[in-house]
Amino acid sequence: MHAEVATAGFRSDVPQPRAREPSPMRAVAEAMTRSPVPARDFDVSPDTTDVIYAEDEEVFRETAVRELLKVGFLRQNIREADNGLGALDYLARLQNEGHVNKPLLVLLDVRMPGMDGRECALQIQELVKKKLLRREPYVVCVSSIARQVEVDEGGGNFQIVLPKPINAGFIEDAFEHLRKWWTLGCGRELPAWKDFQADQLDVIAADEEPVCRMSSQMAFVQAGVLQDAVVEVESQEELLEQLGELQAGDDGRPLIILLGQEAWAQPLADWVEAQKAMQVIRRVPFVVCTSVDSDRIGASHSSQLFHALLPRTFTQQDVRWSLEYCRLWWLTRCVGPYQKPSDEVRFDGSGTEEELSEEEDDSDMD
Repeated sequence: MHAEVATAGFRSDVPQPRAREPSPMRAVAEAMTRSPVPARDFDVSPDTTDVIYAEDEEVFRETAVRELLKVGFLRQNIREADNGLGALDYLARLQNEGHVNKPLLVLLDVRMPGMDGRECALQIQELVKKKLLRREPYVVCVSSIARQVEVDEGGGNFQIVLPKPINAGFIEDAFEHLRKWWTLGCGRELPAWKDFQADQLDVIAADEEPVCRMSSQMAFVQAGVLQDAVVEVESQEELLEQLGELQAGDDGRPLIILLGQEAWAQPLADWVEAQKAMQVIRRVPFVVCTSVDSDRIGASHSSQLFHALLPRTFTQQDVRWSLEYCRLWWLTRCVGPYQKPSDEVRFDGSGTEEELSEEEDDSDMD
């Protein structure tokens, strides 16, 4: 029952906490050797490129493999997995196997059981950041809501997004971009490069009741949030005013709102959407329901307005899980200082980075 209460009300656009066992990151670290990173062979072709493809639907895997073969990839170089954990396992093995001086292509479906593509991509980029990989992979998202090949996707740790189902034309476009990335060092700063530490958070504790404000903020202070970084507000008007003032703060620091009033959730969401529409918002807040009275939230529609919903009597473990949800949201969904302004992110030169992010927010990726 406790687990059901703890997860009820989580928004669909928040990545699930990472699987703890088995540890794919540990497996990759154990696969590393003291030998140096192999020199890149710039003679790049599909038949010498290793591929990891993670997709839980067998029919889509079979279709994609056929299209990969049409482009020139070899069947023996394609490793198939049905979730992100399987992909990471193959990633660990291929650090010392396969065509080690050639590119390594990783194709990830977004929604998979166990570990989805977004969380898998995040773990891969964290491994890259920590220099734990001898072979840095080129990570591709496969999404049913993408309508064409998307380059430098702004809401995740992918270098490129391909429409689903994959066809040979999409793969050829993606491989050309991989070729440039491999030979010219083209790349971008990814969300995994952003920092997330409890003592680097800004927090607004919002509730009419002083006791509730004190209880929620102290729970997060005990989890590592600095007391000086917490601001208390006691009305909806004060909440929106304080949120507006904090927009001038450091956009490299995640902003959390501990909200204990159901009636304030919709006006808060409306304010954020209005600021997005005007393209003036710099710090999108991560909203946590901290109501200790289940009747305030219950099963009402307002639970969809929160990124995380704490159980009626939450513990330090619940607070830490809320921070884990916030970390994943910050790295994989929230806009942040890693993004560079760009008006041309597609191969055909049309569209902006925001379009894909808006599509992801409005639809669940399949």
